[in-house]
Amino acid sequence: MRRFFVSAPAWGCYLGLVFLYSFSFWQLILHRRDETFWSWMDAFTILKYSILQAGLSALLSTIFGLCLGRAFFYLNFKGKYFLLKTFSFIWTLPSLIVIFAVIGVWGNSGWLAQIFSFLGLEWQFSLYGLVGILLAHCFFNIPYGMLYSYALLKLIPNSQHKLAAQLNITGWQRFKLVEWPILKKRIPFGFMTIFLICFTSFPIVLMLGGGPKYSTFEVAIFQAVNFEFDFAKAVMLIAVQVVVAVVLKILLNMVTPKQEKIVLTPDVESWIPQLSNLEKRGLQIILWTFGFALLVPLCSVIWEGISVSHLMERLQNPMLWQATAYSLMLGFIAAIVAVCVAYSVALAARHFYYQKQFIRHAFLASTVVYPLIFPIFLLSVGLYFFFQNSELSTFQLLLLVGVCNGIVTLPYIYSMIFDALWQTLTRQDKLAKSLGLSGFRRWWIVEKNYLVRPLLNAFALAMSSSLGSFAVIAFFGSPDFSSLPYLLYQQLGSYRMEDAAVTAVVLMAISALPFWVLMKNKKGYV
Repeated sequence: MRRFFVSAPAWGCYLGLVFLYSFSFWQLILHRRDETFWSWMDAFTILKYSILQAGLSALLSTIFGLCLGRAFFYLNFKGKYFLLKTFSFIWTLPSLIVIFAVIGVWGNSGWLAQIFSFLGLEWQFSLYGLVGILLAHCFFNIPYGMLYSYALLKLIPNSQHKLAAQLNITGWQRFKLVEWPILKKRIPFGFMTIFLICFTSFPIVLMLGGGPKYSTFEVAIFQAVNFEFDFAKAVMLIAVQVVVAVVLKILLNMVTPKQEKIVLTPDVESWIPQLSNLEKRGLQIILWTFGFALLVPLCSVIWEGISVSHLMERLQNPMLWQATAYSLMLGFIAAIVAVCVAYSVALAARHFYYQKQFIRHAFLASTVVYPLIFPIFLLSVGLYFFFQNSELSTFQLLLLVGVCNGIVTLPYIYSMIFDALWQTLTRQDKLAKSLGLSGFRRWWIVEKNYLVRPLLNAFALAMSSSLGSFAVIAFFGSPDFSSLPYLLYQQLGSYRMEDAAVTAVVLMAISALPFWVLMKNKKGYV
């Protein structure tokens, strides 16, 4: 009976997701036209440029993130915790905030353009196109590369650092002999993760692409449905993207170290070797350079928002606070859905893995991979077609968009919950059995203290991510039902930059709220 209550919710979530994706795809097929001017060969053009921009973005973000991660690992300074958490927050920023931050610094009216004008020089930098996409993706993903590299460096045993110090191994030799053996096994996973994020990028490419040349599949699907009304083209694009995403997911699995799937990073104090003055200065330059490059755009968003004319009147705009309320409700619903589904699946997957039923484990755990393999537009467009002739209430729209947003966050919070569940099982299972504990009593007495913090972290990450989600509400939004990302997109599209600046500050503030309040660990940072 206990096994049934563990497995039934997980398989229910699995079947529910399969039905939802299948139903949405069937709706797309029903609404497709027989003729289209688009051909399969056109997909290769989109695929080529998607791989180009995603590959360059991932390469730059991984290299710069590794340099910044090494600086954080080897340097101790005041404000290190605050800076780490700020960089963690940048990675959870809504994509539209990232766009606004990049435009605020690099745009034709940005801070750099104003500095050039003050010096009597002409600012000739073009933000739109591949360069703008790379800037936005690097700003967004370098913090992830830094946090990932920093965690990997903390995996190096202290004994290796001490032995290297005794043998007077420094500089390049220390990197080659001490750091590289552990980095080379895991850095490909970080690279592929960033590649997947950039490959499926939507708002950044839509706003900064500068035309169809650098379009991703998501942007092409969005344009095919919203502007061209070519549903056959949308179906073909989704089919191609699914095939490509499956190949990318296989590559991601190939470069994923097996132990990272089931073991948490140990939280131990690392022994930091003494650096030479040259090494220390070099790392300080890296820290100051990238810290400045990442923090200045954030400051530009805040400054542009609080320095607009008639600030108080803009803050009293009822549409702004209606969108804020809807965003908070959508974020809360999405976080609840994501945590409940991830916990149900992880609980059953933990049981299967512990019982060495690896096929069942892999089959069930694939549930959380679907949002990476199948584009979110498969859900949003399919459901949009199904409900386009129906008049949905506000409550129904909140549930519909909130559930879809929650599904999108599953791949990012599942490992947090599964790792915590796995550790409680391997560490406390014998104790629980010896005390005769089972069911809820076992959870409350033995597992609760190990799981509360990871669940809160997962909830905070899911809510912060969902607050800035745009892909679903792009189809269901209206003047009467608008989230902050939808409102910001409309304001940017109509060049109401001062209104957009205020909306961006409010969106950034509410996105930071769950992240800063809930998401932390023993050390205080993510």
